[in-house]
Amino acid sequence: MSRILCLDYGERRTGVAISDQTRTIAQSLTTITHKNDEELISAVSRLVKQYEIDLIVIGLPLSLSGKPSTRSEKIRQLASRLARQLHLPVELFDERLSTRYAQQIYAEVHGTPFRQRPGAESPLDRIAATIILEDYLNWIRSCRRATGVEE
Repeated sequence: MSRILCLDYGERRTGVAISDQTRTIAQSLTTITHKNDEELISAVSRLVKQYEIDLIVIGLPLSLSGKPSTRSEKIRQLASRLARQLHLPVELFDERLSTRYAQQIYAEVHGTPFRQRPGAESPLDRIAATIILEDYLNWIRSCRRATGVEE
């Protein structure tokens, strides 16, 4: 198996996480700072080649009720462009509350709530991407168990 790359898309910063080759462990990779989607796609393309990615997962922002949010269509369009340009499958996965969990994890690790400093890089984007990827990997495992497919 090859690795999965996960994106927590933002207008200016996109958090990135990656799985191990067995698709068991998710780890934070980086935060991509970009001015537009073309810059983002170019950076993702480099990561795909560098880490031999064969699947991209993008966090899909849904409302708490599970309905599409105002950003959902933008994410769908980005996913379609990535799939076309990189010739890879791109899946969307529910990202509800991932940023809130990222803030909680940050506070637990650092002993203080996260506060964005002007000009400083935020770790929350890549932490949120890692949470989304962990949830996705757990979902895949539970689907396999439910259908009796061996891992």
